[in-house]
Amino acid sequence: MTFQFLCVGDLDVDLMASVSRLPDADDKVSGRRIGLTTGGMGANVAVGLARLGAAARLVAAVGDDGHGEHATKDLLREGVDTRFVVRRADTTTFMCVVLLTSDGEKALVRLETDAYLPKPEEVPAEAFAGADHVHLTFGNPALTQHSISLAKDIGASVSLDLERADLREDPSSLVSALASVEVLFLNRRTRADLEDRLGREIFATVPAVVTTMGAGGCRLDLDGRRIESSGFPVAVRDSTGAGDGFVSAFLYYRLVERLPYSDVLRRANAAAAMAVRRYGAQTGLPSTTQIERFLAGGETSAVGDQSILRPDGRR
Repeated sequence: MTFQFLCVGDLDVDLMASVSRLPDADDKVSGRRIGLTTGGMGANVAVGLARLGAAARLVAAVGDDGHGEHATKDLLREGVDTRFVVRRADTTTFMCVVLLTSDGEKALVRLETDAYLPKPEEVPAEAFAGADHVHLTFGNPALTQHSISLAKDIGASVSLDLERADLREDPSSLVSALASVEVLFLNRRTRADLEDRLGREIFATVPAVVTTMGAGGCRLDLDGRRIESSGFPVAVRDSTGAGDGFVSAFLYYRLVERLPYSDVLRRANAAAAMAVRRYGAQTGLPSTTQIERFLAGGETSAVGDQSILRPDGRR
């Protein structure tokens, strides 16, 4: 029986530009347009899982424009189940502006639209049918709570990817969500901000807390013990998809392959390292074969099927 993943989150297009440096406040920098690629945290994890050989379904929303059509088709080509992607009339598809420097630094601006995320009432129980694990973001607390409820109704485990941009002034909805989450993913900046605001006890109810640290690797806090895993030195071109590549590999190798956590973290770090070597959040997401070759020292490039769109929207 095939293990089924369900991702609930965003599907967007990323407008990528190379800049000489990241701008300060009231500042201007020179840059050049790289192109448009398909992205979104939920979509990236779904594609990453599909590349690894897992069955992945996405619940998301797009507008009724060409960007939404291209993004959905990109996922279909990857084998992601998109039956529950909502296509919202008279709405533009959510976009991120991604600024990249030559040394791999990045800054993102979310240009949210009414198609940023699906509404809770647009997420039916049918979308969860057969799901063994549900992966969520926290862009809309009501959507997250609704999805957790549906996941628990069918006995599926839940993971949550948390970003600083999604932290609200009122933390009550987050505290409630974490009480039902088995795995929490966050980077070190988000973790530090969360601990400053709510204290370290915020993580007490979560069995597994994974903190990513970029080139420094990651650490896993698991039932009172800590496991650390070093990162891999690579030349960074675009780190947009690194975290999502990490998440998809962690979920696949732990839930499908049932590997020990030390092996899971090593492969997740490898997936993240491979993802940063090409432009586009999904372009460099690797397969299991590519990860094993990378770890063995024989893999030199992660090859994805997604291409960058030209300024006219064509490939």
